[in-house]
Amino acid sequence: MNDPDDSLVREAKTGDKAAFGKLVNKYYEMVYAVVFGVLHHREAAKDVAQEVFLKVFRELTGFEGKAKFKTWLYRVSVNAALDQVRKRRPSESLDATDKSADDDEPPVVITDKSPGPRDRAAQRELRVLLDQAIEQLSADHRAVLVLREWQELSYEEIAETLGVEIGTVMSRLHYARKKLGELLKGKVERV
Repeated sequence: MNDPDDSLVREAKTGDKAAFGKLVNKYYEMVYAVVFGVLHHREAAKDVAQEVFLKVFRELTGFEGKAKFKTWLYRVSVNAALDQVRKRRPSESLDATDKSADDDEPPVVITDKSPGPRDRAAQRELRVLLDQAIEQLSADHRAVLVLREWQELSYEEIAETLGVEIGTVMSRLHYARKKLGELLKGKVERV
């Protein structure tokens, strides 16, 4: 296994904070995207992403290199996001429109390159519908969907990341896509 992060990981294990900083800079966006994909809440995703890197920093000496660092980081990220989902009280709702505490930040939307305002409004409405549908999936199904569709991992990488069999990944992904289709059926045509 050829891990492109091997030298940085070795340096970080010896206490080299600059090397660890390079790993954080390299992977922060990925970690945040994975966590946000599971949680659908900007502030919670920022907090959990920070927790992920604190955990990685504390546990880096225990990383044996049996998997690539990136794969291990995916696993830590997904587990941290799933832990956060489990900690939430059932009455707590994370609005799919992502109402964060910082109103200065723009909402997360799929960027639309067409110039027309009607197209942009339709795209925003579609994103809200998609976010609402994704929020209704279980955390395990959201995690698989995010890793496959947003992070573009292979089935093997997802299985390794989540510590499950490839068949389980395929089953969860199939169920997640099917459920999304059911939730969006009839709604998308109106947009």
